[in-house]
Amino acid sequence: MPGEFYIEGKKEKLDISDLLSEIGELKEQIAAIKDHAENLSGEDPVSGSVTGNWNSGTATSGETGADVVIIEANDSKKKLHSLLLNISAFQAGAKITVKMFMEINGTERKVYEQEFKQGDDPDGLWIVNGTVGIHEGLRVEAESDKAADDGASMDYDYMLEAM
Repeated sequence: MPGEFYIEGKKEKLDISDLLSEIGELKEQIAAIKDHAENLSGEDPVSGSVTGNWNSGTATSGETGADVVIIEANDSKKKLHSLLLNISAFQAGAKITVKMFMEINGTERKVYEQEFKQGDDPDGLWIVNGTVGIHEGLRVEAESDKAADDGASMDYDYMLEAM
């Protein structure tokens, strides 16, 4: 009969529709594995530059300084592999404070703060140098203790991987 097959030495028959169904499920699993493997290569790096009133301005948090960049959006799952900032345009001896904010249970909180000194620390600051998972927008702010730094530009560079 069409669509019915028998395996030699076995009494039960094989239904071709069962076999086709299993092949369809395997194709879906292979596609899911392929999508996951393609994400492992990471996304294209993001680079930019921002000018701010680092000493006299008020950043989104309400603290002194200016926003540098917002990495990703709320409710997105990403791995942040690196974040670099360039402070070469700031005044020699300036104390640069880098701050990061992210929502915790729906309320934005400061999750990182560190001071650097222009001239003592390298111009390129490796703020994130390992993998950290983020699931809300990660906002980066910076502040300088020198008024002459208002209007200076800060470069940034970061790399993400989709989860």
